[in-house]
Amino acid sequence: MKTSYLKLSLLLLTIVIMSSMAQAQDALWQLDFDKEIVFNQNTDAGILLVGTSDWSLHGVDSRDGNKLWTSEIMDGAKQVRGADGKKIDAATAFKDFVSVLEDPDFPEISDFIEIKYKDATGMYKNYAVINLRTGAEVMSPEKAEMPITKFLGKEMITFNYNGTGYIPQLRMIIISASWQDFAQKGAPWMNITKMVELPSAKVIWTNNEVAVDGYPYVMENGDIVLPGKFNIARMESKTGKVKWYNAPSEKNQTYESFDLSLDLTTGYFFEKKKNNGALLAVDMASGKKIWEQEMKLKEVPAMSAMGYGVVVIDDKNFTLYDLASGAEKWVAKKIDGYVIDLGDNGIAATSKGKRLVLLDKETGNVVWDEKIQGIQIDQIAAKGIMYSDVKGRLGFIQYDGQKIWDKKGMLEVPTLRYKPEFTKEIMYIDGDLYEVDLMTGDYSVLKAKLDKEFDKEDTPNNIELVEGGYLISSDQALLMLEKDGSIRFKKYWEAPGLSMAAKIALRVGQAAAIAMAASAAVESSRHKTAYGGDTYYSKMYAQQADDWAAIAGMAGAATKQKFSATVSKGNIRMILTRVGEGGQGKSSGLMKVDKRTGEEMGSLLLGDKKPIYDYDPVSGQVFFKADNKQIISYSF
Repeated sequence: MKTSYLKLSLLLLTIVIMSSMAQAQDALWQLDFDKEIVFNQNTDAGILLVGTSDWSLHGVDSRDGNKLWTSEIMDGAKQVRGADGKKIDAATAFKDFVSVLEDPDFPEISDFIEIKYKDATGMYKNYAVINLRTGAEVMSPEKAEMPITKFLGKEMITFNYNGTGYIPQLRMIIISASWQDFAQKGAPWMNITKMVELPSAKVIWTNNEVAVDGYPYVMENGDIVLPGKFNIARMESKTGKVKWYNAPSEKNQTYESFDLSLDLTTGYFFEKKKNNGALLAVDMASGKKIWEQEMKLKEVPAMSAMGYGVVVIDDKNFTLYDLASGAEKWVAKKIDGYVIDLGDNGIAATSKGKRLVLLDKETGNVVWDEKIQGIQIDQIAAKGIMYSDVKGRLGFIQYDGQKIWDKKGMLEVPTLRYKPEFTKEIMYIDGDLYEVDLMTGDYSVLKAKLDKEFDKEDTPNNIELVEGGYLISSDQALLMLEKDGSIRFKKYWEAPGLSMAAKIALRVGQAAAIAMAASAAVESSRHKTAYGGDTYYSKMYAQQADDWAAIAGMAGAATKQKFSATVSKGNIRMILTRVGEGGQGKSSGLMKVDKRTGEEMGSLLLGDKKPIYDYDPVSGQVFFKADNKQIISYSF
């Protein structure tokens, strides 16, 4: 009963609002889909991508609205779960798993999109590259004829998820796999890697000896280094020729981590050997081992190469090994958080979320140790370390341990920040706009009470450098400041609410809901009196009274509701506001504004609803989700 009343009331609200919509101006085209639209994105190729609730991906010609293709490539993503363990929805999947390839020096690359997803078990995973113009799957592990294996009884195409993907530096796709072949005696591990060039989407070479489990390293001459669990190799990216190859020294041993020296001349590997391990250094030109350091361990430690040593961190120790010899240089205790190479200034590290220490890079001795509850390193500045604490404040400590910002001198963590240059940052904190010198730690108020320049319900959400000034934007306003904090221009556009007709209709619905709530409350009381206490019917009517009261509250809130939906691309800012003629009779629409001047460039009437849309600054088209299943394109 409760569900049916709520559904009925929500349907009533929707019908009232939709029926009061103003008529939008003439459209370039409109396109209807069978299922609800949950995702749309315009691309540089002139193709509008649309995702629907049945997990279908569609390609639409943005010029005329002609649907070019439909693909079911995202169907397997239904099984993917988020960090909370619950299956993700289609809208999130399209946003996270569909990527348009871009290359400003090679426009043909923008004709392709990359699909990549997997669940926690690896049973449901996919990788594919699709031609935007045709919807054709031009490359995938299946098209590359990767091996088929069984996983938990299910046959599937084998590929290493983290070792498969587009490499923008090379304009190539790498597809790699390692698997255990149980059909052979001893069930040996097998490897295969294939390289695909774009835009031809042809496999240009195959290697059956190497595989990569992480993203390949691209060297200065175009070679690639492939770090895998069972091998590490350097190869020519265009031919697949192996320049050198390393495998673990014994069976069932694996490489667990890999890093390169800052000058890319030496590779450092951590090799797991049952309950022991070894840290190795390899010359990247020849592949020859330079040194090996054996160590006992209970877990695989974190490993990284810094400018003055290789850092290995396990659950107890922070150990630094010499880059050239592998000799242990020193050990520090209780370092378990951030570790940052500060060059000649030493090593900054955090511990237990409450200490920030600076270690001497030569000895590991503590240069200084500051107790800072909730320590989080914010950024490394020229003179020191900017950090935040448990109280949500920003601190600044110099490399010598002196605090530039301390206690009253600390700033709150900004709600908005922007770096116009490497040595300067603009921060919006508690209504004021600050300018921070990252070289010295000095700061000043650039514009006091900036929040007063905006409507109290409309807070700044973006800062950018435009035409030599700082443009601060909110959903409904643009404020341009000169670099001295003076105002160049300020413009505001009212957020649209519902039309008067819609408000009247909602008030009628609200009054009806209040009456129904009162009637149900009377019936509940009558049953209690008649039967001397709670009964099934008294409880049912009491629940109905609560439900109708809630619906009345919803209707009342809806009459006061205002919407905002801005999109900013290039020098254009699209702002949702009232457009058209006549005071309260105005309907919601989009205002196109030049961010450089604040001048209005045109408007588009959409009606009384929150628009979900994308905008193409080149063609000037707006792609508007008119209702759950329809997209309309306008130009203005």
